[in-house]
Amino acid sequence: MNKTLSINLSDEFYYSEERCGYYVSEEMKKIWSIELDLLKKFSDVCEKNNLNYFMDGGTLLGAVRHKGFIPWDDDADVIMPREDYNKLFKIASQEFQYPYFFQNTLTEDGFFRTHAQLRNSETTGFIQIDGEKNINKGIFIDIFVLDGIADNFIFRYLHRKEIETKKKILAYEYDRTYNELTIKGKVIYKLIHCFFKIYPFKKFFTHFNLKVLARYSGKKTKMVGDITLKWRKNVQWPRGWYEGYFYLPFENIQLRAPLFYKDVLGRQYGDYMKIPGDVTAANGRVHGDITFDPEVPYQDYCINHQDVVMRIGEKL
Repeated sequence: MNKTLSINLSDEFYYSEERCGYYVSEEMKKIWSIELDLLKKFSDVCEKNNLNYFMDGGTLLGAVRHKGFIPWDDDADVIMPREDYNKLFKIASQEFQYPYFFQNTLTEDGFFRTHAQLRNSETTGFIQIDGEKNINKGIFIDIFVLDGIADNFIFRYLHRKEIETKKKILAYEYDRTYNELTIKGKVIYKLIHCFFKIYPFKKFFTHFNLKVLARYSGKKTKMVGDITLKWRKNVQWPRGWYEGYFYLPFENIQLRAPLFYKDVLGRQYGDYMKIPGDVTAANGRVHGDITFDPEVPYQDYCINHQDVVMRIGEKL
């Protein structure tokens, strides 16, 4: 591994190996090393500034079941209460110096996601939809947001419907390819496109991200959840489950897990300690549409592999 990381990893870490019957290549170990470094940097900044965070999703599952990465996983996730996330954003530019980059819709034009990503600018790691976008495309970890869920059923229902409707509008403008739409979809696309000529897309997205999603954050609602990607009941939890934390080993570092992490995992995954029957189905990439190169900065990669980037763009 040619990259200089702030985290100390032994030479043995980079060796290919078999974990839970699954082959982990040297290349994947290099990708993991970048993500581990990002996790450590993120954790250090949060600890330094008294910001609350927790491992999330597959990263939390990996810590509990494997004491590190799930062998066939290729990314890392953390989650923060909205108020802590907002504080992190305010100090991000001073805390995350090059090669680190805190990326959200307010720190980079052209990046429109409802969560943030912490990236290593000296590497390459991007999903297909970002292939032709002029944004930072370094290897990343996802930083999700824990928002309040309305206690009142009617308010909760209305909030959900507003989120789902506005996400569909945003998807037509940002995620969809016109030629792949149905006739009805093309009509909707044109109407939405006309709307955003009058009302700026970024203004609409920013209001949705900072106001609509966060409507019940800061209030002592009984439930909290990750509603940034999709409204799902299995990622909504009693607030008390996240009012405290344990440190759990993750590879060679220690990261925070929510106080009731077993309940969190049980709700999200069911029998979370059970190894899937066919771990080869992902072919080494759970999110198989990510293009990785842990050795090459994304700017150089995009110049040297324009054919790859163009093919990705043609698929979208």
